[in-house]
Amino acid sequence: MTVAILTLVIGQPSAASSQSSGERRLAAMTPAQFQARTTLQDDALDTVATITTANGFVERKPLLGPALDDVFLRAFIDKTTGRTAYQAYVRIRYRDYGWANWNTANYATPAGPRAVAAQRIARVRASCSRGFACLRSETVGFAIAAPLLNANAKLYVGEGTPSWPFKISAQNGGERSFLFSMAEISGLLMAVDAYRTYHHLPTS
Repeated sequence: MTVAILTLVIGQPSAASSQSSGERRLAAMTPAQFQARTTLQDDALDTVATITTANGFVERKPLLGPALDDVFLRAFIDKTTGRTAYQAYVRIRYRDYGWANWNTANYATPAGPRAVAAQRIARVRASCSRGFACLRSETVGFAIAAPLLNANAKLYVGEGTPSWPFKISAQNGGERSFLFSMAEISGLLMAVDAYRTYHHLPTS
C-alpha cells in the first residue's frame, strides 16, 4: 500500500513542484518589478535612448557546464519624435565544430505564427584544440511591432499568465525555443512610457 501511494504521488506531480525555482521566481515577477529593473542608456550626445530588460530576470549560472542562453527586450526611443522600435535580444550558447548561424525567428501572433529574419549582433568562439567542438556564442536580434507587444502586455493578469513563445532557427537545422513573460513585456512598455512622459515626448 505504501508503495502504491508513493507511486501515485510521484506520478502526478503538482504544477508548482514541476517548475524549477527559476521558473517560479520568474512567474511571480510583476510588471512594476521589471520596470524598476530596466536599464537606460541615454548619453547627452545620443539621438536614441535605449531601454533594456537585461537585468529584469537573471538566471543563476550553473556550477558546471557553459552559461545559459540569455534573452531580453530592448526599446530604442527617438529623442526628438518619441517613436520607439522594439527588439528581442537573444544570446545562444552551444558547442559545435562550426557556426550554427541562427538566422530566423518564429513567434506567435493573434493571426498565427510569423517568421522573420534574425539580425546577427555578435558571435564569440572559445579557444579550443583543433578537431574538437568549441564552445560558441551567437547573439541575434529581431524586431517586434509595438502593437503586438501592447496586445501581449494586456494579457497580464498576475502570476500564472501564459508567456509569449518564440523560437530561433539556425541554418544548420538547429532550433531553440524561448518565452517572454507578459510581465517583462508590460514592464518594458511602462518604462518607455515613463521616459517619454518625463521628456515631454509623444507617447503614441
